[in-house]
Amino acid sequence: MFNVIPALSDRVDSNQVTLILHGEQLGVLENSIALLQEQVNFLENTDTSIEERLDDIEAADIIIEQRLDEVEMAVNETLPGDLVEQVKQLENITETQQNDINNLEGTVSALDDKINALQNADDSFEQRISQLEDGGGSMNNMSIGFHAKLTDYTDIPSGTPILYDNVMVNVGNRYSPETGIFTADISGLYFFTQYWLSDYDHHQWLNMYKNGVEQCKSHGDGDSDDDNNAPSCSAAMMLHPGDEVYVSSSEGDPVVYSNGAGFAGILIDAYV
Repeated sequence: MFNVIPALSDRVDSNQVTLILHGEQLGVLENSIALLQEQVNFLENTDTSIEERLDDIEAADIIIEQRLDEVEMAVNETLPGDLVEQVKQLENITETQQNDINNLEGTVSALDDKINALQNADDSFEQRISQLEDGGGSMNNMSIGFHAKLTDYTDIPSGTPILYDNVMVNVGNRYSPETGIFTADISGLYFFTQYWLSDYDHHQWLNMYKNGVEQCKSHGDGDSDDDNNAPSCSAAMMLHPGDEVYVSSSEGDPVVYSNGAGFAGILIDAYV
């Protein structure tokens, strides 16, 4: 009779320890669920394109909460006789929940990557819209084109862009009369042409360049009988934002009549 009480006391103490362990495990699960809920709340404020994925995460969170309720009920209803079996079941449930949490963390990480990609794409489109608005265009009207001429009889240093200062047309404001350079801000197919009237008794070449690479060339060779040539050259080019197109002299006597020299270009087809 005197040995029964200590044995029961030991068993009660053991049960209490086990229940305390259950409580700690439940605390860990609750913290994990709280962290997951914070991540879900963050994702709910993101772009609407991932709302369906968020619904999947919320559904998984509900399943975890249901399993947590089952664990709490199992602990509350635990009897000393089957406590070991209940502990094993709790461990299995805990392992399953941890797997679910790991899967959800992977899903959240993938969604974070997609959110960052969407934000980068959004920033890119906003920048493109701003550029188009600054250039007088719009997303529905991406017209780019220019035509500029020389106002004075010009001596042209070899290798230097010609400054066509009399701007006749400059839709999109991509041609700069201060530099003589057209700078693309939209990817697409462009067409450019340059024409000029060479001085008599001068031999020279005027070439068109894209980023310093020759695209076409024209030759003027006036004679001593006061004859003038009217050379020209044209080229279609694929351009991307930042590409530059200009006209420059490459060799010979760089003299060009102002009343017959011009540079023009137009965007044929844009690739947004």
